[in-house]
Amino acid sequence: MSLAISAPRHRYVALDSLRGICACMVILYHIPSGSAFAQLPVIRHGGLFVDFFFVLSGLVIGSSYGQRLADGYALKRYMTLRFFRVYPLHLVMLLIYLAFEVGFALLAPGGAGRRPFEGSYSLPSFISALFLVQIFFGRDATPWNGPSWSNAAEFWTYLIFAGVMKLLPRLTVPLCILVALAVPPYLAVLTDRNINVGHDGALARCLYGFAMGLLCWKLPARLRERSNAPWVDDALELAMVALCVAFVWVAGVTRLSLAAPLVFFLVVVIFSRQRGIVSRLLGRAPFVMLGTLSYSIYMIHGFLLWRYLNVLSVGARFTGLDLVRSVGGETRLTSDPLLYGLLVAVFFAGVLVAAHLSCRLIEEPGRNLGKTLGARRRDDDDGTPVMPAGVNLESA
Repeated sequence: MSLAISAPRHRYVALDSLRGICACMVILYHIPSGSAFAQLPVIRHGGLFVDFFFVLSGLVIGSSYGQRLADGYALKRYMTLRFFRVYPLHLVMLLIYLAFEVGFALLAPGGAGRRPFEGSYSLPSFISALFLVQIFFGRDATPWNGPSWSNAAEFWTYLIFAGVMKLLPRLTVPLCILVALAVPPYLAVLTDRNINVGHDGALARCLYGFAMGLLCWKLPARLRERSNAPWVDDALELAMVALCVAFVWVAGVTRLSLAAPLVFFLVVVIFSRQRGIVSRLLGRAPFVMLGTLSYSIYMIHGFLLWRYLNVLSVGARFTGLDLVRSVGGETRLTSDPLLYGLLVAVFFAGVLVAAHLSCRLIEEPGRNLGKTLGARRRDDDDGTPVMPAGVNLESA
């Protein structure tokens, strides 16, 4: 069924750049080190930035597809586009992990203190990740490419969202409020990790953030687009940055972490206006680049990090430098502040180069294939950036 009116086109440049910054914060969170910088609470609790991805995804997917789905946009086309946006890179990373595990089994079995294809790298967990159901089956862990748990959660959230827009579009706001009220106590009872879950409760976590993004989409224009004096917009954006850092710093894995989607809802509402001093900064090329590459950054950094630590371990043995150290069987980056900073900078540079190649060689062809298979018409092209990825850090 064709639509009489195409969806409005709007690019959230500032939010896209924030998505890239949040992806980098997740990287810092995953880099093991005893350095003073790595022990800052905003870094140690950096896993909370994933909830920003979910909220942002709700806003942009709602803005891009909500009304169109309610008006008759084909479910098959919508899911084809979403699938080919997130799955190609997910599949490539799974295959890279699989190839490494095969090499590990053939060349150095037991070399990592475990047998090949056991634990989080078992064949059953590979199959579950392949079909994006790893958050429902298997061990309460993040198997193979760890960040891909959020891919699975987002993919099923996309489908649930489409069902709501097809069957109950007028109940979108009440249902989102219900989710926001029900998920925090559900997670509080389900797990002692509160919102910091990537398996049991992962779908609920994603639905919670996505619902808050949809509420942002549903906000009356007179509230979200209200005109303010320039200094007020500047102050609001600076306040949101301070709130975000302070919240992540304090919340950690405590009960307070269950408020993360609420905090990021405020951040997304303010920065969707793109009127303040921080938005102007986020519109500069380096930050825009981070936003463009954010899904690849998020999806590939885990594999690159462990290979980087492998290389540094070999380098430490040959040079005698304190590049890494083993703590409780875990390889950690040096605690020396200057050397830590240098090694992290080198790693980030490598991730950015790899993410650029990934975006050009995997993401873009995958997105184009989805458009072709979905028979996407020109007037359906929204061109709007979204995460995930993200992550679900991703781009619509």
